[in-house]
Order: sequence, then C-alpha cells, then structure tokens
Amino acid sequence: MPLRYALWKRQLLNAGAIAISYIKLIPDWFRLGKADLVLDCGANIGLITRYLATTGAHIIAFEPDPRAFALLKKRCGHLPNVTLRNEGVWDKQDLLPLFDHADGKEEEAAFTVGSSLIAEKKNIDLSRSRQVPLIDLIQFIQTQPKRISLIKLDVEGAEIAILQKIIREKAWTHFDRMYVETHETKIPEQGPALQAIRSELKANQVTHIKLNWV
Repeated sequence: MPLRYALWKRQLLNAGAIAISYIKLIPDWFRLGKADLVLDCGANIGLITRYLATTGAHIIAFEPDPRAFALLKKRCGHLPNVTLRNEGVWDKQDLLPLFDHADGKEEEAAFTVGSSLIAEKKNIDLSRSRQVPLIDLIQFIQTQPKRISLIKLDVEGAEIAILQKIIREKAWTHFDRMYVETHETKIPEQGPALQAIRSELKANQVTHIKLNWV
C-alpha cells in the first residue's frame, strides 16, 4: 500500500473512531465530576483524555509509545486534573517490546494507535519495536484509595490478558464502568478467549464492562 494512501486512510479511521468515542462518552461526560477518578488506558495522543478532563474528574492516562506520549504530554500535560504515565498496562508488571504499525514509516504519530504488545497482530511490523515498561493494571485498580468511576481500555490486544485476570480476581467490583475495544479482527487467535470472557461476564452478571464500544 503506498505510504501516502496508507497515511490518509489511517488519519480518516482515527478521526472516525474519535468521533464515535466522543458520542458514546456523552452520558459519562454529564455524570462525571471533580470527585471522580478515570483511567484512560491506551491514551495515545490524548484526545479522549482531554475530552474527559473537561468534566473536572481526575484522569490518569497511560500511554507506552514515546512518540504518542510526547503529543499526549503537549496536549494534556498542563491540565491540573490529569496525571500522565509513559507506561503500558498489562496483567503483570513487565518490560516487553511494543511493535510498530506496519505502515507507520511516513507519519509515525498517526500510526501509533496501532502499536501493540501482541506479536500475532496482523498489522504490526515485528522488525520495529521498542521496550516499554508495563504496570499490573489489576493491582493498580485494587490499590487505589478511591473507587474508579470509569476505565477506558484500548490497548491493541493486551486487553484479553487483562480481562482474564479481572475475571479471575473478580476485580470488577473496584470500578463503576469499563469500556473495552477488542481487537479480534486483527488478532483472530484471540477469538476463542474473547468468547470465553463474554461467557464469564454473562455468567457472573457483570454488565458494567462494555466490550466492542468503538
């Protein structure tokens, strides 16, 4: 695919996803306030972070890709109710390679939305990666001094391991709502695990974890 066309397509897809996210978050935008805590996992360049920050809630934004984090910091670093962490989230503390999007050679920032820890993801380049620090998201959730109002989890395939641990430890009791973007279309191998997660959430009557939100 020619790089210029790939860039145009990526920018269009990014804009569409952000527009859908803004619309779906409208009910949360009205209910969130200064007393609330929000986790933006996979914050990328900070468009959702900044949007949620306008509610007055305290936003903790995680982004492991240093190129995206630089723009996230520029966009949101001055906001008093936003805490930025140049780390990824995972089911344990670790240091792992973050693989670049396969088309990300011309305009790196636009393609960082596709950077992934998962080597099986269809649209990544295994020859281009960087080591990134990862936190144990479940442990982080469980040790917060206050209940978490909202978690946005868009971590390019890493959500499967995180959701599995949330289910094992019944960590869903520590937050009010979680929006998850799943990536089985780019990682077909995750299909069975995702179906099992759906079944477990249904069996446990967990309705506040929303899968495939974008």
